[in-house]
Amino acid sequence: SMVSTQSTGTTLSFYSSFHQYGPMRIFAILAIVALAHAETNWSQIYGLKRLLKNLDGIYATCNMVLFSEMVDYETAEKRCENFDIGMGGDSKGNLATVNDGDKNQDIKTLLGMAYDKDNDRKWDADQWVWAGLRKVKNNSGKISTEYDANDWNWADGQTPSDFHRWLPKMPDQRTKKIKGERYYQNQMRINHNGRWDDTFKYKVHPYACDYQGKYILSANHKTWHDAKADCEHAGLTLAKVRNAAEVAEMMSAAEYFLGPRDPDVRVFHKTNWLWLGGNDLDEEGVWKWTDGSDMEEFDGMKWRHPNPDNAEYIGDVGQDVISFSKWGEFDDSFDTKRKRPFACQCPGT
Repeated sequence: SMVSTQSTGTTLSFYSSFHQYGPMRIFAILAIVALAHAETNWSQIYGLKRLLKNLDGIYATCNMVLFSEMVDYETAEKRCENFDIGMGGDSKGNLATVNDGDKNQDIKTLLGMAYDKDNDRKWDADQWVWAGLRKVKNNSGKISTEYDANDWNWADGQTPSDFHRWLPKMPDQRTKKIKGERYYQNQMRINHNGRWDDTFKYKVHPYACDYQGKYILSANHKTWHDAKADCEHAGLTLAKVRNAAEVAEMMSAAEYFLGPRDPDVRVFHKTNWLWLGGNDLDEEGVWKWTDGSDMEEFDGMKWRHPNPDNAEYIGDVGQDVISFSKWGEFDDSFDTKRKRPFACQCPGT
């Protein structure tokens, strides 16, 4: 089974393309993890795949993201360092820490979603994914091929535990000299079977990063009720935005997932707003999140003037659900008349 590091229940996802790298499209694939010692919940995995199908190849999980773009190790490392949504402050992201069997199953599953397993091409680039384990000691002189965990570190600084899944006779610590430069197999990659191999940093593979965020966004345009159902089918809930920090995170998520605001479309264009879980469907004026908790005003909360106005002039029903703009404003809207992208919440956040 696969287990979340953020909650004891099923987990979800979140990912984004790196706009600082210009127009380059960055791809990632997602999976969901089930309760400890339970069978993988494939219906929720399929629910997540449906949830994210229109994100132009951009996907993630709450704990780990796998980017299917082929890059060398150093590029993967830099990309993960810049994947910092939800980190806060000056913290940097990192290549994935795969330090137990559940995370190893996660990354194996993700790779299988990104690329088909092909035993006839088992050494090809798309049959492997970069992870965060690298050798940091005893890299000169006579190099031992016997694995010593004390010589290796995860990218987040952790020393490896007893857990590992090296292929037989790996790591073999070969070296290669190219144009006068000596290369060492000091980086680790993982294949479709979840087995590990040491390799050279100039190889290109997909890569996986750890993730600490709260949200996953869907580019599918749905009514509020359909968005709520889609989140739930993936084991998630429609998102909450409860304070200024979460406003900032949701704005970043919206830009990463859905792209920046388009200045050439009208303010209330469907691409400028996304559904949250807030609603007063049960009692007019009493706003709740979908889990029943109170939706409370907070310092810095910005409503789109003059909202919430519960406008009924467009039809015979009021505005009973909450949408959120890419620039951080809240608006009450129609639960059945409007179709928009939407945000789901990571469990335990």
